[in-house]
Parts: sequence; structure tokens; C-alpha cells
Amino acid sequence: MPVNLEILYYKRIDKPVIYCTKNHSFISRVIAFCTINVTTAARRIICTFDEARLMFRYCILFIFLILLLPGTFLLRVTDTTQANREAVTMLKELIRIRSISGSERPALEYMLRKSKEMGFTTRRFCDKDSFLNFSASIYPLESAKPNIILLCHLDVVPANDSNQWSHLPFSGDLTNDTLWGRGCLDMKGIGVMELIAMKSWLDSASKKELSNNITLLFVSDEEKGSVHGARYITENFPDLLHPKLIIGEGGGGFKNFLPSRPDKLVFFISVAEKKSLWLRLSVKHAGGHGAMASEETANSILIKAISRIEDKKPILSFDKTTRHMFRELGTLNGGFKGFMLRHINSFLTRPLRRHILKHQPMLLSEVINTVQLTSIYNAPSPPNVIPDEANAYFDCRLLPDENTKKFIRKLRLRVLNPKIKIDIIDQSPGTLASPTGEFFDAITSSLAKTYPGASTLPVLFPATTDNSFFRSLGVPSYGILPLQLNISLIETVHGINECIPVKNIMEGINAYRFMLQALMK
Repeated sequence: MPVNLEILYYKRIDKPVIYCTKNHSFISRVIAFCTINVTTAARRIICTFDEARLMFRYCILFIFLILLLPGTFLLRVTDTTQANREAVTMLKELIRIRSISGSERPALEYMLRKSKEMGFTTRRFCDKDSFLNFSASIYPLESAKPNIILLCHLDVVPANDSNQWSHLPFSGDLTNDTLWGRGCLDMKGIGVMELIAMKSWLDSASKKELSNNITLLFVSDEEKGSVHGARYITENFPDLLHPKLIIGEGGGGFKNFLPSRPDKLVFFISVAEKKSLWLRLSVKHAGGHGAMASEETANSILIKAISRIEDKKPILSFDKTTRHMFRELGTLNGGFKGFMLRHINSFLTRPLRRHILKHQPMLLSEVINTVQLTSIYNAPSPPNVIPDEANAYFDCRLLPDENTKKFIRKLRLRVLNPKIKIDIIDQSPGTLASPTGEFFDAITSSLAKTYPGASTLPVLFPATTDNSFFRSLGVPSYGILPLQLNISLIETVHGINECIPVKNIMEGINAYRFMLQALMK
């Protein structure tokens, strides 16, 4: 509210005098009193004695509220602003460390140093070569307290197409309130938010004994199969961590997802995920000179096999998790489309369900096995040499109920060529879905505090994360990035121009704080 006061200058004293009359509101005169006493050299206000005394009392009350109440909103805002600055600075420095899978140790060492500086209890796992895993905890792991574990990997995929980036992939540039660089979303930014959110619990633990421990587990090698990361930890230290539950990668918040309610923010929380199966198809056949006519080569045999695999229409399959998800999704959407989604697996709607899902690739991936050709390889040779061996690599994501051996047998029948050899390069464990009970409800309530009006959906995550290794031990594990995302942001993960708005960082820290509060009750 602007204060329009007359300012008079006297030649003899050359100092401003604020003249308050009855035409000015009482609040205006209080503001004038505070202003003149704080910001100017002059100390002269013309008003009645009673008015001056009242204004003095209000000034004292104003100062008391600012300086003497540490729990006031203003101080909480200051604390939040400081945490946000700290998070942005830390993330910029972390992005500038090139932590491509196989060379991620410097990034882990950086976060280990930051964790120690903050006062967390740390422990190293698999400390060898270029790999490092470590925990940052409120209490030592040896305390054997039930442990709420936040799980984060710090390795990233390469950024070989750096010329296409608007900001260099490891620059950590901050422009237009957006931070740029490989790992902003996957998953360095998440680790920084989690660490900042955990800080307040150090102070709580120093004042009273907490019934649970909180641990942030930083791991290596997630992008290449987790052999030296989460898989190593779960195979060698299953009892040391005392996990009560895992909060890891997966999920996120989206608008424009419900056709009838495009402004509705919906958070997907993964309670299960597909199994990853990496396959190599190889064929050996006599090579030769490129000038010689040949009816069949290693490449032509392999290309025919690939074509047969990709021509097969996938079968839709609904398990307990996806049936629950579609029922909840239909209820949120409402109307005729909501009815169709709620009953998508019923006898009456089965003829239409493929039509319903064909324009929704995110939903379609929930109910089919995906078989994606990722590369074709020949040994290096001149263009005039017909290679005697050809290889194709597939990234397959299988529904939790799918039997891996049966799936490979089906592929062999589809290929129908004994010359094609199929080998498993790597696979993740099959797991049961985590329950949608008290932990899921606690995550839901915490998200509603950061994002009022938001809803949550339990989903089958279409990719594979480190959560699967803990789920295989029977530990409830949930994948959620507590950020409001959109398709353009998601497309930057493993792509070009990966970035995160500063606003998302602030919201993410708050969401993790509320989440820990809910889970610690």
C-alpha cells in the first residue's frame, strides 16, 4: 500500500521532515514512523503525542515479531531460501563432474565429502577401481534402527551429441531459472534434493532419540546393470542396512494426462516394475568379397530375423497392479472414458481396449512386453568386405508375471532359423509388487502438502531401476520423483538438453521434507 506523505525541506536544517495529518490513515503513519526511524538521517515527525505513543508501541511489536520469534513464517522462508541456494550451488558443481558409467567415482567422492561436512554418518561399500557406493545416515548403520532409505545413483549416460545441446552437457549452466546438464533429472538433482531435505533431521536427532534411522544410499553403475552398485550391496550387505522401506527412482507428477481433467496434477508412484532382459542375437555365415553375388549373408539372415520379431503384434496382459491402476485412473477421469478405463479388462470392453490404448503409449507400455532393437554390430571392415558375423542387441522389458525362459522360447519360434543364436547379456530379478498400504498413503499425503489438490496412482514402472534389487528381498520399495514434470522434460532424460527448472528443485526439497515427516511418524 503506497504511503503518500508530504516531505518538507527547511533551508536552515536541510533535513527532511515528514508531516502526517489526519488525512493520512493510521497505518500510513505507522509505516512512516518505521521508515523514518530506520532509513533516514532526519528524526522529526509532526503528529500528536498520543498518536506518537501508539506508533511507538506498534514499532516495538513489529521488531519483536521479526527478531524474537524463531519459528515465524519469515524465518522459515529465510531458511528455505538458504536451502534452495545451497541445493542449486551443489547441483551445479556435481553436474560439472563427468560421471559417465564406469567413471563415476569422483562424483560419489564429492557427495561423500558434502555428506560428512553436513554431519551425516557415512559408510563406504564396494570401494574399488572407479566404483564407490556409500551411505549417509542420521545414525550409524550398526545402531540397527529400522531404516528409511532414499536410493540414488550418480552415474549418467554419455552425451556424445554435445553439439546438439543448447548448453554443454557438463556445464551446469544456470539460465532463465533453469539448470542445464546431464544428470539434472537422472539422477544427480534428486540426490541433492534428498540430502538437503535430510539435514533438518540431524538437529532433531541431537535433541531426542528417533525411533527410525534415515539413510541416503548413493550407488554406482545403475545405467549399466548395477553389478557394482545396488546389486552388489543387496547381495553382500542385506542385513547391515536394516531397510524399512526404499524410496527410489521412478514416477513423477503430470498434468494433461486425464482427458476430461487436463489441469489435474496426477503423481505416478511405482509399486512394481518390469524386468529388464538384454539379449544379443548373433549369426555366423561365410563372408567374402562385396563384388561377389551372394543369396545369403550374415547380415541378411539377421535382418530377416529382426523383421520377424518386430512384425509380431504384442499381447495385452493385465496383472493385479495394472488392473488397480486402471480402476483408479478411470475413477479420476470420470465420464464415459473413465468407465471404459475402469472396465478395460472386462469381457465387454476387450474388443475395444487396443483401440483405447493405441494413442496412449505410456499406458500401453504398462500392459505389454516391449522388445526394442537398440543396435546392430559388425566388426570394423572396409565396405567391400562381406562380414562373416553379425550381431543385434535388444532391450526387452517384461511384465512381472512373464517367465523369461518361455519368452526366449517364443522368440526362437518367431525367428525360425537355427543359425540365429540368442544369448542373455543381463537381466534384473523378477519381483512382487510393493503394497499400497500405510507407506503409500504417507507418500500420498506428503505430496498433497506440496501440491494441493494432486492425486496419486500406483503404477507398474515400464523401465527397470535399482528398486527391483530391494524388492526382490521383500523390502517395500516405491519409485517417485516428487516433481511436476511434462513430456518435454522427460524426453531430455538420456536425450539432449537435460535440464531442471529451479522451481522444481525448491518443490522437490519441500516434498522430500514432508515425505520424511510422514514416514517417520
